[in-house]
Amino acid sequence: MSKKPRTPKASKDEKSIQQPLISKRTALIIIAIISVFLAVLTASQLIPSRGWVGGILWGLLYGVLVWVMFFGNILIKRFLRK
Repeated sequence: MSKKPRTPKASKDEKSIQQPLISKRTALIIIAIISVFLAVLTASQLIPSRGWVGGILWGLLYGVLVWVMFFGNILIKRFLRK
């Protein structure tokens, strides 16, 4: 019988789960593209019914809400890991 200490496999699996799937820089680029696309799409859909000012304001709101959800998710994960 060998006297080597056994390392539990669960600790290796936990480390791999905690690693992010993509880098933060790539995520910021993706979120920027999605928020601009969503803002333009929302504004273009609302301009005929609400006018230019209302459509642009709603488009900006939806674009900003994408960023709020992104950074809110980061804050929640930091809070839960501590």
